[in-house]
Amino acid sequence: MSFRIAVQSITEISDCLKDGLQALGKNSSKIKAHTTRDLKGSVDIDTCLKNRYPNAPRWDYVFGYKDKIYYVEVHQGKTSEVENIIKKVKWLRQWLKSSAEDLEVLKDRSSYHWLSTNRTEPIRKESRYRRMLDQNDIDGPRAMLDVDSVS
Repeated sequence: MSFRIAVQSITEISDCLKDGLQALGKNSSKIKAHTTRDLKGSVDIDTCLKNRYPNAPRWDYVFGYKDKIYYVEVHQGKTSEVENIIKKVKWLRQWLKSSAEDLEVLKDRSSYHWLSTNRTEPIRKESRYRRMLDQNDIDGPRAMLDVDSVS
């Protein structure tokens, strides 16, 4: 199943699907894709689901590129925000299981990325914060995401 077909089948977000990286607005400048024609579309999950889940720690975006799916959270790049980012990814994964099964089944082609809104505070490789992020399969924080360099 393709990214676009999966999103179009999910009632809660189907109307929010945009071409390319349009759903990311100004944050699209944080994404580097060498072959822009291979962008399959994007969804601003946070805005799209705000009314339905007003108090939830909603994740920001999802987009498709080539045959992969990238979930992106744009947030302050500080160690003090690690727990907030983890809450958001846990909410996202629960939402995928309960409301977005067609994206959930594509999880083996998915990755989760934390992009910083401003200066990125380095997180030492051996720190508990890095372990927490690694345990939740979250890449980042980083200033930009080059999707062609993600394995």
